[in-house]
Amino acid sequence: MVVVSSREFRANQRKYFALARNNDVVITSRSHGSYRLVPILEDDTVISHDELDAKIRKGIEDYAQGKVFRMNEGESSEDYLNRMIEAE
Repeated sequence: MVVVSSREFRANQRKYFALARNNDVVITSRSHGSYRLVPILEDDTVISHDELDAKIRKGIEDYAQGKVFRMNEGESSEDYLNRMIEAE
């Protein structure tokens, strides 16, 4: 783990961004607390609170209207997922 002050981070951002690819980087500030620098990977999902809330509400609405997929008895999870994808 690498711990740096916010001043050191500001002065050498490129260095710490590169370091964060393989190490934990913690940035400390007396007035703002500590933060961990974490790279966002290709398979990470970034979504705002409002977008997540809207998706949850839509899912609840779909469920209430019976727009759901149920796994058939004996159906593999792969077949179930393929059936859901094909339906869209």
